[in-house]
Amino acid sequence: MTVDPARQTPRFARRRGEILDVASDLINVHGTRGMTLTAVAKAMGLDTSSVTYYFKRKDLLAAACLERTLLQLRDSAAAAAHEGDPRSRVRAFLHDQFQTHLRQRLPGEAKLALLSDMRALDPDTRAPLDTLYADMARLVRGFFDYGDAPNAESRVLIASSVLIHNVHWMPAWLPHYLERDLDRAETRLFDILDRGLGAAGEWPVDIMPLDPPNDGDAQTRFLHAATNLINREGYVGASVEKIAAELGVSTGSFYHHLDNKDDLVVACFDRSYALLDAAQARADAAGSDEGERLAIMVSSLVALQFAADSPLLRTSAYQALPVDLREFMLQRTDRVTRHIAGTIADGVADGSVRAVDPEIAGHSIMAAIDAAASLRRWAGQRPLGDAVAQFSAALRSGIFPT
Repeated sequence: MTVDPARQTPRFARRRGEILDVASDLINVHGTRGMTLTAVAKAMGLDTSSVTYYFKRKDLLAAACLERTLLQLRDSAAAAAHEGDPRSRVRAFLHDQFQTHLRQRLPGEAKLALLSDMRALDPDTRAPLDTLYADMARLVRGFFDYGDAPNAESRVLIASSVLIHNVHWMPAWLPHYLERDLDRAETRLFDILDRGLGAAGEWPVDIMPLDPPNDGDAQTRFLHAATNLINREGYVGASVEKIAAELGVSTGSFYHHLDNKDDLVVACFDRSYALLDAAQARADAAGSDEGERLAIMVSSLVALQFAADSPLLRTSAYQALPVDLREFMLQRTDRVTRHIAGTIADGVADGSVRAVDPEIAGHSIMAAIDAAASLRRWAGQRPLGDAVAQFSAALRSGIFPT
């Protein structure tokens, strides 16, 4: 991905940047699968050879787009790390991400590709990107200092994961805000991360399984295998052959139960939405106030993310879907988020949830639930109830030491 310095004339750098801008826009609309060298050339009014002069292959162009995004994140985290205390570091990091989003709205600004589709790249091409991401995550972990507090290492891991996933989730909701409202949104998101949602007392923790046990039903086994593979390797990486191999069956067996891979992905989404609905229904039935209902819903979903045969389908899967289908799935996710926001608003009214911005808090909760799936290995090293309680505490009381 690194360009030979001898070729970096101002003209070369300018044209390369233009190609990256167009390719990033295409990735953000169509995913890496839909971004092609031909499409980039057509959008720029060039022939394809003019693009291949700068990037020989599509995967190298996609990697260069994603590298630019990761460098921004890493450099932002590195700059914030110089602040004097954890809250100042997190505030500086968030501020830079909001400012980056604001600049993205300006004409002529370098466009950044969403990271959702990074897993679609082959392992060799992705390796330098994984290193950049790991560098960024290490810097963000360094924002937090729990000293000799109990479970300090675990609390750092949870806090940094919740923060990073909130940053990843921002493109899903920030475009709905006017430029003049971004400062207010930034302040309110930081307040939620800082002080949490709980008004008083402990939150109940419910770890009873939401997902019925894997009883050997073939379609259920395909759903679990496909969800795990898509979460691990992205939509493109989760081929029918790999899904079948994961289960030790033939591809013919796959097509006996499912018509095609896209149908399987839709079924994986349907499963995720059914589980989200089940968590909400459980909470509505069991909670004595809105704060308890929020806690039960969140802990049920975090427990699923930590310990089920497969977690929810990661939000990164949206990016590879065809545009029409992606919009439909995003609308479904938005309805879930609005339900959470409604629970929070009612909790503020009855005093069981601290006064926060319900809509931004709903998005923050969705980001945190997504973050929980990245901590399955950590959660597997301790009793499930303890792991869920520790994670829920960061949402109830905030990500900083109290």
